[in-house]
Amino acid sequence: MSIPIVTVKQGKLKGAVIENILGSSSYYAFRGIPFATPPVGELRFKDPLPAEPWTGVKDVSEDVQYYCSQRQPFSPYDIIGNEDCLYLNVYTNSLDQSKPVMFYVHEGAFISGTSSFHEMRPDYLLPKDVVVVSSNYRVGAFGFLNLGHRVAPGNYGVKDLILALEWVRENISKFGGDPNNVTIFGVSAGSVLVHALLLSPRADGLFHKAIMQSGVLWCSWCKNENYSVRGFRLAALLGEKSKDPEEVVEFLRKVPAEDIVKVQSNIVTIEEKFSYSIPFGVSYDETISDDPIMPKSVDELLRIRGGDIPVMVSYTADECISYVKDKSTETIQTLNEYMPTYVRSLESLKKLNEDDFERLYNTIKEQFFEGKPINAKKIRKAIEALTHIFFELPILVMIEDLVKRTTVSNYVCRFSFVGNEESIFDLIQKRHVSGAAHTDDAPYLIYSPKYKIYDPNPPVIGTKDRVILERMTRMWTNFAKTGNPTSIKDEFVNIDWRPVTLDDLCFLDINKELKMQPILPHILSSS
Repeated sequence: MSIPIVTVKQGKLKGAVIENILGSSSYYAFRGIPFATPPVGELRFKDPLPAEPWTGVKDVSEDVQYYCSQRQPFSPYDIIGNEDCLYLNVYTNSLDQSKPVMFYVHEGAFISGTSSFHEMRPDYLLPKDVVVVSSNYRVGAFGFLNLGHRVAPGNYGVKDLILALEWVRENISKFGGDPNNVTIFGVSAGSVLVHALLLSPRADGLFHKAIMQSGVLWCSWCKNENYSVRGFRLAALLGEKSKDPEEVVEFLRKVPAEDIVKVQSNIVTIEEKFSYSIPFGVSYDETISDDPIMPKSVDELLRIRGGDIPVMVSYTADECISYVKDKSTETIQTLNEYMPTYVRSLESLKKLNEDDFERLYNTIKEQFFEGKPINAKKIRKAIEALTHIFFELPILVMIEDLVKRTTVSNYVCRFSFVGNEESIFDLIQKRHVSGAAHTDDAPYLIYSPKYKIYDPNPPVIGTKDRVILERMTRMWTNFAKTGNPTSIKDEFVNIDWRPVTLDDLCFLDINKELKMQPILPHILSSS
């Protein structure tokens, strides 16, 4: 393969040829393509503007590590990146075909993460004949500051992704991609952002399928009606006590990015932290934005949008292993003290009066703990309960609502496989319980050298981990190609993954074997 030169709307790009880590072939990589004007100075807390054209040939062949301003989420917790970070990457096997496009939205709790090559390599997906795109978006206050006013309406990070998708629509054919067959997919906060794009009229026509892994807008940890309160709290932490949005945003525009990053995680209260609420997220902006992302409340949009685009949605069997740090007396005391708070977070799915709350709380205590206090022997049950509350229930309620009005096929799966691949949470904390934890499915789709600290190699052919990798990459790319994850059968994919319908509420369990299972009635089934 020769060094590729591609002409896009803004100018010419020089890419690189990369050997696939699987050893099967090489591919073209274009890393660090600017799709927006750097959102610095007066452009901080404003909607993104398209990138300016350039002259000559822009070299995008190197692995430049673009991070939007953030704190590294694991030791040594350094402040990294800068505001000039709106770049995307394109990976392709061929420049002269028209292949399905998979657009990846990175994770990071809306406050960290990157799409850069050293954290997100496409090696596992590209052999399945797709084009892969990954894009940065502004994180933390820079991407989501909402002051409840037109001067700072929030959702800038979502608009960054929309601008990146518009760039894809205009230019991806130059890289062998089909602009009329784009699938967006993401994990955790990336999944929530995929859901936001699915619901936002602003993103209509920019993609054609969506995959959400471990996160939807109904999850309480990312759903908050008071982001403006947190915006003013951020300013106060930095020394500005004004309640005038214009004064506050002008003040925050002049604060060094590093100072904002240092304090922005502290805008959640102790109670909110113990409820696993994250500082920033997607917010309602109809009355405060000239170009709203969420023109109605999230609850309204969840009930009227998204039924015409095929969807895959998944969660892991033990999402909340990372939420329960150990089996110490302090951890057990916290779980017992805050379990009512966790249950009350189900108000993100259904309004609860005190009788409703008592019923749900007692049901969960009985279902998971035999009505008794949590102790060290019940830690796994506590993980199951938290997974049920914070991930499984929101996803199941969303899908049950969606199938009532959908016109297309939608699919649900649970990732239960416990393998040897490492995820970002293995860098954040040591595991004390075995299971399929939050983001444990991602390493079987995305090759992430940064997280593979013990063994940089992909799973060895013939191992159970490699079988899972081959199964998942086939099903995910099948869905991107046809809208049916098991449309193409082989020795790895030998099952019919049935779409979920009103008459057949079902999901695929991904473990050592693939197995269809029923979605059982749950504590909110009658709501």
